[in-house]
Amino acid sequence: MTSHWQSIRLFLRQDFNQRFADNAIGVAWALILPLAQLALFALLFIQIFKARVPGLEGVGYLAFLALGMWPWFAFAEAVERGSSALVDNAGLLGKVAVPLWHLILARILMAFALHGLGFALVLTVLWLDGAPLAWPWLALSLLAWPPLFLLACALATLFALLRVFVRDLAQITPFLLTALMFSSPILYAAEMLPEHVRGWLALNPLAVWIGAIRDPLLWDRGMHNLGVGLLGLALLSLLALFLYRRLRVHVEDFL
Repeated sequence: MTSHWQSIRLFLRQDFNQRFADNAIGVAWALILPLAQLALFALLFIQIFKARVPGLEGVGYLAFLALGMWPWFAFAEAVERGSSALVDNAGLLGKVAVPLWHLILARILMAFALHGLGFALVLTVLWLDGAPLAWPWLALSLLAWPPLFLLACALATLFALLRVFVRDLAQITPFLLTALMFSSPILYAAEMLPEHVRGWLALNPLAVWIGAIRDPLLWDRGMHNLGVGLLGLALLSLLALFLYRRLRVHVEDFL
């Protein structure tokens, strides 16, 4: 177990250095860029399109965006960077016997650590701004982060393995993530959709876990559709584990 953790720490450090070593302000970019994107969305949706969520006005809608976007940032970056972990380290895998999941997990951990820090920063800003959040429910909201992390692990592992054999997946993954974002209630509330569309949305495990992070703080209520979220997480995890066991011995031959 100790050797596994030492290996993962090594790849975490490597990933951190590759991303930030040559930047003038280093890790600060990981906070600045999402904040800039949130500001852009706020300008676009609040000031220009006058978007509103029922029961939330002004700073409430900004809180709605922030509490949905930061879990999404963590999830999307974890899946996208995790999916390229094996291909990017083809040279290393050809020389050293390394457990494949160490490379994937290191990138997922880095994404969630950076955007988890950003989430804490956003919560602090919202608190200072007087956003009407249900702070006593914060602990329940934080409990939804581990399932979201595991969901990212499952998808990143699936994509990382398949990308070794189907290189076109590198071009498809960003599109799939964009489609997943717009099919999840991140920029909009599920209550704004027609009833028949809302029923299909309830089958989206990503929507379940992002809602489980946001809903307790915004609407003072517990998690919904946990059965769907847990079932989707379990099925994707089992599929990822099955493919990992079947394909890992062939990965080096195709890199």
